[in-house]
Amino acid sequence: MAEFKNLYAQANPFVRAHFDCLNCGGKLWEYAIQDRMVCEDCRELFDSSEIFDESIAHE
Repeated sequence: MAEFKNLYAQANPFVRAHFDCLNCGGKLWEYAIQDRMVCEDCRELFDSSEIFDESIAHE
């Protein structure tokens, strides 16, 4: 069987989002595979759609 190097296996799946936490104001990180965001301070987990809807409501 052929062997190959999987570049994605070592990549960080989290991307820093441009949103603040709804609870504490900390920065959110998005885990796009699960369509979720997590706060780097309080570790609260949010659905990405919830954050997007909240950001639109405050514009």
